[in-house]
Amino acid sequence: MSFNAGLVWGLVVAAIEVASEHYGPSFGPIAFNGNGALAAPLIIVPLAVFRGWTWITNRWSGRSLIPGIAFTVGLYLGVGAASPADAVLFPQGSGSTLANSIPTLLATGAIFVLPVALIAAAIYWALRSERFPGTGLVITILYLIGVGLSLYPQLGTIVSGGIIAGTAAGHSWRVAGSRLLISILVIILMAVAVVGIPYVREGARPLGPPTFPTR
Repeated sequence: MSFNAGLVWGLVVAAIEVASEHYGPSFGPIAFNGNGALAAPLIIVPLAVFRGWTWITNRWSGRSLIPGIAFTVGLYLGVGAASPADAVLFPQGSGSTLANSIPTLLATGAIFVLPVALIAAAIYWALRSERFPGTGLVITILYLIGVGLSLYPQLGTIVSGGIIAGTAAGHSWRVAGSRLLISILVIILMAVAVVGIPYVREGARPLGPPTFPTR
């Protein structure tokens, strides 16, 4: 069940990314088409990790490790499905085939899912520990660090996603009944990290350069 949940989240991310790549809007220097479609995994994957892991913790309290790994694997494969989906739906525009899109599937999950999951897991574990001072001030500082790291191009934004996802999961653990508000906060913080701060820093380039896997 947890694998299926992660896969559904990943496929939603992939669908939004592919649609945005070909039909996404542009607002002056901010574009959500072309390489700007990478905003989809950068923003939504941390939200998926936060929502998935807190759901798993509540459902399998005390034995959530295996379901958490299964969820992450499903998310990994689902997000990576953007590459073969693009090759099938837009074969001329993508310039790739279904066969040669498989390496990109694996690379996409490795870039956009695994670092976020590993960083988030470490922070979530720390905030759940009684020995860690998970006060409101500490959580706020972690959120600010997550957003601030987006000042560093490329990997900085991905690390931001891991810190924000893990902090949000720990925040939800310590403040019961707040998942919806924290979900909204995650979306806002990731939008600032992915679009806002890089746009202010670099003008017309709100997302990472084409060193990420492209199709």
